[in-house]
Amino acid sequence: MDLIEYFERQRKRCERELKYAEAAGFQLCERTAQGEQDITQEHIQQLREAREEYQRMIEYLKARD
Repeated sequence: MDLIEYFERQRKRCERELKYAEAAGFQLCERTAQGEQDITQEHIQQLREAREEYQRMIEYLKARD
């Protein structure tokens, strides 16, 4: 597997996770010392940023070829 293929697979994984994370009723919680904390929006933002970064890497690698 080359780097472009790797980043494309990772980008698609983020897109799949976003599909479920953005669905109504999805909630992701994290246990903290203060109790549970809703981290759904933080998770969605991280997935979006990762997807964009993977896309930038794909474009960069394709431009080099």
